[in-house]
Amino acid sequence: MNPRETLIVIIISLFSLTVESQDTWYGSMSGMQFMYNPAYTGSSGVPSVNLSCYSFLPGNGYDLRSVFASYDGYFESLHGGAGVWICDDIQGDIMNYLKTGVSYSFHLKAAKKLFFNAGITASVVHNGINRSAITLPEDFDPFGGIIGISSETISEKGNTFFDVSTGICFSTGTWHGGFSAMHLTRPYLTDDQSSFNRLRRMFTINLGGELPMKQGKIVLFPYASFISQGQISIIFAGLMASAGDILLGLSTWNAASGFFILEPSAGWRTGSATIIISYNYNVAGSSDFLPGTALVKAGLKISFNNVEKRKPVHVINIPEL
Repeated sequence: MNPRETLIVIIISLFSLTVESQDTWYGSMSGMQFMYNPAYTGSSGVPSVNLSCYSFLPGNGYDLRSVFASYDGYFESLHGGAGVWICDDIQGDIMNYLKTGVSYSFHLKAAKKLFFNAGITASVVHNGINRSAITLPEDFDPFGGIIGISSETISEKGNTFFDVSTGICFSTGTWHGGFSAMHLTRPYLTDDQSSFNRLRRMFTINLGGELPMKQGKIVLFPYASFISQGQISIIFAGLMASAGDILLGLSTWNAASGFFILEPSAGWRTGSATIIISYNYNVAGSSDFLPGTALVKAGLKISFNNVEKRKPVHVINIPEL
């Protein structure tokens, strides 16, 4: 990267990880539900693998991207769901934010048509930095060019910390909803334990449903979520339609800072696998920071046959887009 791009990446990274102490927002929660709310672990009833990759501001060349992978399922011996996930936010050549966690949810039948899940996640997070990719003023000779690192003012060791999240969800008939609280330990993102370096708690609320139409040939999945973390608030709402092997979705999300994103998405089921892609475009607001394409996502979901025919308390059909 050239010096201007390096400076931009540093500013974005520090703004998101220290000044605001906030998490990356990946658009919809599809495929990542139990990372945001551990109560959804195993809610689909069968073991599943989710793989996703994200490219942020791809037209600007900032090299901001994320990768995510998870596995979860329902286990009768645990009377609930268990799973593991890993996510790496790669912020250019300089920083990466690696997170991994294990989740468990207890499934409870409270009434004939009312079900509750309660879950918890224990995670480890590493905030890494590549000092060799940063050129500071003291490393540069205006006559001789870059002369090498003269002092280690920025540590390469990064910072590793432990975190805990919890959540609950309910389902009744074809409707479901949940609430979660993330970062209960409020870890510090750097060794400098200043208040602005401490990760703020994130609270999420989500609602969703399943509406069969035309004798079940078409199924509509409306869904909405709300995220609050410190001074940041995001509202997400959308609708997914399933017709045979084809999935189509249209959603929007709006942040309190002003930007407004429109997200069309599409998917294709082939046997036990589902391939999805979504495109996020900045329609209005904050055009200086999110011009044009804001985020592109590609994902793969693989569901395994439940050969032991274990039956969860209740299956929640969460939108895949």
